[in-house]
Amino acid sequence: MKSEEITYEILRIRDFGKAMRRRNVKVRIFNYSPSEENLKKLAESIWLIHGQDVEELTTVFYLPGMSTNSTGFALGGCTKGKGCYVTRD
Repeated sequence: MKSEEITYEILRIRDFGKAMRRRNVKVRIFNYSPSEENLKKLAESIWLIHGQDVEELTTVFYLPGMSTNSTGFALGGCTKGKGCYVTRD
């Protein structure tokens, strides 16, 4: 798939939470742009497609070759009424 300048693949989508429905999406990025803004746009795009039926969608970004059992390269997400974010810390 492609969003803006980032080519990516969704690896897994998992729902959790009872009182507040949440969803976690693992994404492998194939061509990384150092712009956090591009990652934020991708997190928002995934939210619009896969997150409209939950309160919060968290996106974990992985670079090629990274194990998806480890901590991701970046973390993003969107929450209803609060917008989207990305962090690489």
